[in-house]
Amino acid sequence: MNKILGIFGLLIFVCLFTTVLNDSFVGQYNLYNTTRWSALFGILSIGVAFVIITGGIDLSIGSVVGLVACLLPMLVVGQGYSPTAAVLIVMLVAGGIGLLHGLLITRLDLQPFVVTLCGLLFYRGFARWLTDDGTLGFGQDYDGLRLLAIGKPCSWATMLLGGGICLFLYGLWNLGRLRPHGDAQTHGDAQTRGDAQTRGVLDRDVDMQRKISAWSIPAIGVLLAVAGASRFWLGWESGPGTALFEIAGYQIRSLGIEVTEEAALMPSTVMKVAGTILFVPTLVVFLFWAWQSDAGRMKKPSALVLGSLILLGLCVWQLVPLFRSAAADDRWQVGAIEVSGEMFKTVLMMIVFVVVGAVIGSVGWLISAAGTASGKSKALTPALIATGVMALLGQTPLAATMVPMPMLIMIALAIVASIFLNRTVYGRYLLALGRNEEAARYSGINTKRMIVVAYVLCSLAAGLGGILFALDVNSVQPSGFGNFYELYAIAAAVLGGCSLRGGEGNILGVVIGAAVMRVLYNAINILGISTKLEFAIIGMVILAGVIVDVVVKRIVAKRAVLAAEEVG
Repeated sequence: MNKILGIFGLLIFVCLFTTVLNDSFVGQYNLYNTTRWSALFGILSIGVAFVIITGGIDLSIGSVVGLVACLLPMLVVGQGYSPTAAVLIVMLVAGGIGLLHGLLITRLDLQPFVVTLCGLLFYRGFARWLTDDGTLGFGQDYDGLRLLAIGKPCSWATMLLGGGICLFLYGLWNLGRLRPHGDAQTHGDAQTRGDAQTRGVLDRDVDMQRKISAWSIPAIGVLLAVAGASRFWLGWESGPGTALFEIAGYQIRSLGIEVTEEAALMPSTVMKVAGTILFVPTLVVFLFWAWQSDAGRMKKPSALVLGSLILLGLCVWQLVPLFRSAAADDRWQVGAIEVSGEMFKTVLMMIVFVVVGAVIGSVGWLISAAGTASGKSKALTPALIATGVMALLGQTPLAATMVPMPMLIMIALAIVASIFLNRTVYGRYLLALGRNEEAARYSGINTKRMIVVAYVLCSLAAGLGGILFALDVNSVQPSGFGNFYELYAIAAAVLGGCSLRGGEGNILGVVIGAAVMRVLYNAINILGISTKLEFAIIGMVILAGVIVDVVVKRIVAKRAVLAAEEVG
């Protein structure tokens, strides 16, 4: 959870920093493109996460994307296959590639690095030979198929409405399972001390923590549902939407919903007002409970977060107009002193960078320290994050922006992958295999089969990504299509909490990591930084992720040794 909060904080920081320097970052067109490309790379990242969790690596993802992207228009346009049959064929090819990788690694004991590196070279060369290095595409004849990549089925406000209802129902179901009883371990410790009063206090604290945590879920769900539903408060009209496909001469169309411009902006207004109003009392109660639990521990984080928030408000409020003025006039006049050029902009960027970074870091420190010090504060963490994010999103037109179809596909894939990894025995097998393959094998797990499954899942995700990339771009050049996409996928997985040593991984973190990678790329373009630094930044991100992973493991190991010595 700490890794997820850390990468989520990084995402917010990059978005805030870029928005402060250039407000075109939160324009509807840019938000749509950023979410679309984040979803496309998120699909690849989810696939490679399964391989990394087992302790392996797949360097052939980009080449598989390129091969599949070439095969699809060849089959549909060149050979006259139906779109459904062509999609099934290319997905079977992608699955076969993953099966081949898994068998070579498990049956011949080849290194994953070598196998997938050879695959990277072979699939790229094969695609170039197959197409004679020609450019392929779908033209204008397959718009129904291309809706898989370029469709806009609904707005983000509608997603908020649906997600809020689902979260509310889940919260009610979770409340039904809630039973008033204290924590067994805590109760046992108190019983050992023989202090009945302490037992009663501890039981009441634990029950309160559970109630707060349980009620926060449906409360957040109601808040999201109200924000999403506000899109339809000022009236709306429905009618036939885009043609999806044709059956026996009859066109199947989506449902088209039109609202006024004022209605489309309502969810942003509701999120901004409600999030801001609710965030302040939530933060106050959070701080009060944390301070009451352990004043000494919370003194520095509390002072830092409150001081940084005040500093952020003052500095950004004063600096943003100055920066915008300097960006427009390329000069800054204070009395008789005139500062112009890139120096002022650079200094101002660094100031904003430090301020926003301090706020994000202090909030993370606050949540971590308060969660350790007080269970009640920890139970408020979801509400604190939800209201804060809503207040920030309310400042943007995101709720009025349409959802790209790849985002819906990625969300569905992420839910299925998360259930598979965390709620099934096979997901536990993958995690156990990554932690210690020999121990997993001795415990009865068919480790070879699970490795094959991981590589098949990775290649299937790459195949799906190749289909969507081809449909989105509609112009496939086999020599370069998908180049270095494996770097984006691996970097996103590492950023999202997957350890390159294996045994650790979280799908939500991987999705956020993919978003961070695309937002970084988008920020580079918007802020006018040379795109030649793109791969340098990716390399730095991967290196930083590996260094953090190693350092954290060493710290945890040292703490475990110290704890064992104290017990001994």
